Amino acid sequence: MTFNAKQQRAIKRWISFAAPMKGLFFRSVEYRYIDPIDVLSGDGARAYGGRFAPIGTRAVYLSVTDSGASKEVTARKSRLGGVGQISIDKYPRVVYAVAVDLKKALDLCTLGSSQAAEAVRATCLVKNDLRP
Repeated sequence: MTFNAKQQRAIKRWISFAAPMKGLFFRSVEYRYIDPIDVLSGDGARAYGGRFAPIGTRAVYLSVTDSGASKEVTARKSRLGGVGQISIDKYPRVVYAVAVDLKKALDLCTLGSSQAAEAVRATCLVKNDLRP
C-alpha cells in the first residue's frame, strides 16, 4: 500500500492523537480457536490473512458490540466471495468478551473528514481487495 506525501504527513500527525483505551470488546472465533489461549493469539490471521493483516501477520479483530463481532465475519466472507458464503447458523462461532487496557490506540473513525483521512480510509478499505 502506498500513500502520497500529504497522506504520510497526516498519518504521522494522527499518531500524536493516540491515547489510552480501556473497555470491554468482543471477539468472534471459530471453534478451532475456542481455547481461551488461542482467542487472542492471532494465529488465524497469520495463517489465512485478516481484514487488515496480510498472511504472516498476527492480528485480532475486536468489536465494540457482540453482534458487531459476528457481523464482521459474515461481511468479510461476503466481500471475498461476492455473495454471502456463510451464515452464523451454518458457521458456528463463539463470541468472547475481552477486557482491553491499551497504552496507545488510534481510532481511525474519529480522524475527521479531511481529504487525506478519506484517502487513507479508502485505500485501507478497497471493496474487492482485502490485502490492506
